[in-house]
Amino acid sequence: MGNKIKRKPLGELLKEKDIIKNEHIKFAIQEQKITKEKMGEILVRLCFITEYDVVSTLAEQEGIPYLDVDQVLPQKDVLKLFNKGLCLNNVFLPLRLTNGSIEVASPFAADERLGHLISRHTGLRPKFYFAEKMKVLNAVNKLYYFVENPIEKLIETEIRLLSQDVEMARGMDTLIRYLLHLAVKMRATDIHIRPMEKSTNISFRIDGVMTSVLSLPADFNRIISSFKMKADMDIAEQRLPQDGRFSATILNSGYDFRASTIVSPYGENMVLRILPMESALMGMGQLGFFAEDIEKVEEMFNEPFGIVLLTGPTGSGKSTTLYAGIRSLDLLKKNVLTVEEPIEYSIPLLRQTQVNEKAGYTFANAIRYFLRHDPDVILVGEIRDLETAATAVTASTTGHLVLSTLHTNNAIGAIPRLRDLGIRPFLVADSLIGVVSQRLVRRICNNCKEEYRPSEQELIYLKDRSIQKLYRGRGCEVCDGSGYFGRTLVYELLVVDKELSQLIDQEAELNIISKRAKERGFVDIFAVTVAKVKEGITTAEEAVRVLGHVRYV
Repeated sequence: MGNKIKRKPLGELLKEKDIIKNEHIKFAIQEQKITKEKMGEILVRLCFITEYDVVSTLAEQEGIPYLDVDQVLPQKDVLKLFNKGLCLNNVFLPLRLTNGSIEVASPFAADERLGHLISRHTGLRPKFYFAEKMKVLNAVNKLYYFVENPIEKLIETEIRLLSQDVEMARGMDTLIRYLLHLAVKMRATDIHIRPMEKSTNISFRIDGVMTSVLSLPADFNRIISSFKMKADMDIAEQRLPQDGRFSATILNSGYDFRASTIVSPYGENMVLRILPMESALMGMGQLGFFAEDIEKVEEMFNEPFGIVLLTGPTGSGKSTTLYAGIRSLDLLKKNVLTVEEPIEYSIPLLRQTQVNEKAGYTFANAIRYFLRHDPDVILVGEIRDLETAATAVTASTTGHLVLSTLHTNNAIGAIPRLRDLGIRPFLVADSLIGVVSQRLVRRICNNCKEEYRPSEQELIYLKDRSIQKLYRGRGCEVCDGSGYFGRTLVYELLVVDKELSQLIDQEAELNIISKRAKERGFVDIFAVTVAKVKEGITTAEEAVRVLGHVRYV
C-alpha cells in the first residue's frame, strides 16, 4: 500500500521532466470532458507528448526497464503460451523464458492485475518491461500472424501454382497480398519489381539498403499490370512512365502505397513506396540528436521570424525532423499552417493542407493564402523553385517563422542553393536562421552487437589512431543476418549568427564561411558520424557507405 501513495499523476511527472506545462494539462482536461479518454491518451493524441515520453517516464518512476519491442524477436514457443486475443485485449507481448520467469513487454507493466493474469496463465513469475502501446499491439498482430502463416513458404507455394497455370486463369491477387505482408515483415520502405532477361526480380529497400528477396519467372512481370490496376494507372500504356497510388490494410495497420513505373528494355520497371498511415512521432533524442544539439535545434525552431531549412537527400528523414521541431513549439500559443506533399504526420493543433497541382494549389501560392490567415509559423514541404523561395523569404521578412526543406549535400550548401534559385544575397543573410543537414545511417543490431579491433584503414578513415575497439553486428535472426536494425540520424547544424550573416551578405567564398563557422563551433556531419561510430551506435563501414570515402580520408 505504501508504494501506491508515492505514485504521482502522469501529468505531474511529465511537468517535472519539462515535457509539458500547466496549459497543456488544462487544454487536455477541456478535451477530456468531451472525449472521456485517459489523460495520457489525450496528451499523445494532441501530440504534446509521444508514447515514448509516457512509457519512459513511467519506467523511471516504477524502476522497471524500458524496451523497444521493435528490436526484439520473441521466442515462438513463448508466443504459443498465449493466444493473440488475450495479448491484444490486455496489451502485452510475451518475449522469452529466463530462469523460471517469463519476460513480458507492456505499457501497463506496473499493473498488478496484468502480473496476476500472466502468472495464472503460465504458472511463471513475469518479469516486465515498459513498452509503447502502439508498438506492442503492432508487434502482437505481426508476430502471431507470421507464426501461423509462414509467409516465405506461402509465397513459394503460390509461385508454384501460378507457374502450373498455363491458361493464366489464376490472378495475381494472392501473390500481391503475400508480397505486401512480406514487405511489412521485413520492414521495407520500398518494393522494386525489375523485369530481367530470364526472370523478374523482387527487391526491398530495408534500412536504406537494397536487398534482393526473390526471383520470379520472366512471364510473372504481369504482376506489374495487376499493381497498375490497383493504383488506378493506365495498363494499356507501357511506353511512358506513370505514377499512381492505392491504400491497403495489412495486419490491422493502414498503409499508403505510391507506385511509379519507368520503361526498361525488358518491360516496365515498378517501384512501390510504402507509407504507414499511422506514423509515430518522435522526439529529437529518439531521432538521434545528441543532447547538446537538441537545445540548439529547438532554439532555431523557437525564433519569432526567419527561415529554418532542413537539407539532405530524398528519404533522409527531413520531414520527421521538421515535425519533431514543430513539437518543440508552444502550439497552444502559435498558429502553425502547413502545406505538404503529402501530409505525412497528422497533428491536431496544426492547420495542415496538401498540395493540389490540378486545382492550382502549389507551395508558392499556399504561402500567399497563409499570410491572410494570421500565421505565426508556416511550414512549406519543399523549396524547389524561385516562386516558392521568394514567397517563403517574403513571409520570413514580414515577421513569420518559415520552416522548409531544400535539396543540398551539406548545411553550408543551402546558401549558394538559395542564390541559384534567384534569392539576392542580402535577403538570404537577412532571413536565414539556420540549417540542419542530415543523413540516415543504419544502427548496429543490439541483439548481436560485438566488439572488435579496428583495422588500419578504419583508423585512417576515422582520423583517430587512439581508438582501441569498435563495434559491429554479427548477424542474427532479429536483423535477418545484416548486423543492422533500424536507423539513426547523422547531421550538422549551421546556426547563422551576425558574423556569418555579414559574410553571406558580402557574397564571401564558401570556404571562408565554412572556416568562420568552424571557429564559432560548427561541427560537420563527419565528426558527428565518427562520434556515433566510437559510441557503438553505427559502424565505420556504414559511415563510408553513407558519407563516401573520398571527401574525408
